[in-house]
Amino acid sequence: MTEAFGIHSLRSFDSAAEAETAVLAAIAEALSAAIAERGQALWIGAGGGTPKPVYQQLDTLDLPWDKVTLSQVDERFVPVDDAASNTKMMAEAAAPVIAKGMRFDTLIRDLSDAGLCAQQAETLLRGFNDGDAPEFDLTLLGMGPDKHYASIFPGHALNATVYDTDALVLPVAPASGGAEPKLPRITLTVKALNRSRRIVLYITGQEKRDALMAAIADPNPDTAPIGAFLAQCPVPVDIVWCP
Repeated sequence: MTEAFGIHSLRSFDSAAEAETAVLAAIAEALSAAIAERGQALWIGAGGGTPKPVYQQLDTLDLPWDKVTLSQVDERFVPVDDAASNTKMMAEAAAPVIAKGMRFDTLIRDLSDAGLCAQQAETLLRGFNDGDAPEFDLTLLGMGPDKHYASIFPGHALNATVYDTDALVLPVAPASGGAEPKLPRITLTVKALNRSRRIVLYITGQEKRDALMAAIADPNPDTAPIGAFLAQCPVPVDIVWCP
């Protein structure tokens, strides 16, 4: 079943296997088109448990992986071998296609300071486009039940600047009082995410679907970041959901 929300659409599937197949098909289509048109493909992905099976199944796609580069939507500011590191998860899950030549670049470039790390991550991204802001052939986003996406959380001071800044990457300070994020993070900004040729938002579970519907109905950036993102995003977002 497909539902429309302005330029965006939500496709519902009965099982995770069906939803993962749909996400993988979108990845294959976007990367294949990019390689055919420009000789290479650049995409970015979210961390967390939901997309992990997608990364684990990339090897089922028939693509020239040596022409593909993968980076990240966001990352926790921790060592890349830390249990909390999405770099570790993504590298391990996508190991078969990395072995086939796919380049995987983490946003963690320097562990001495989160601000410096963000600056170096921005340099990395601009390096994909001769110093200019890159365009991503596909962005795989996730969302938390608190309506956060990337590392853009409700109630966080970052919401005051992340929609307007010219920066592509920013550091995210941990929240106080036990709220998320508990760890410092690095995130792409809205300007960076908007430079995507195709965006897939993959969520699972009724709780996240309900949160998404509430965010679409009331897209306040301070309380419903994902709603605010969808409200301003110039690119049609393909939302994939399963129970």
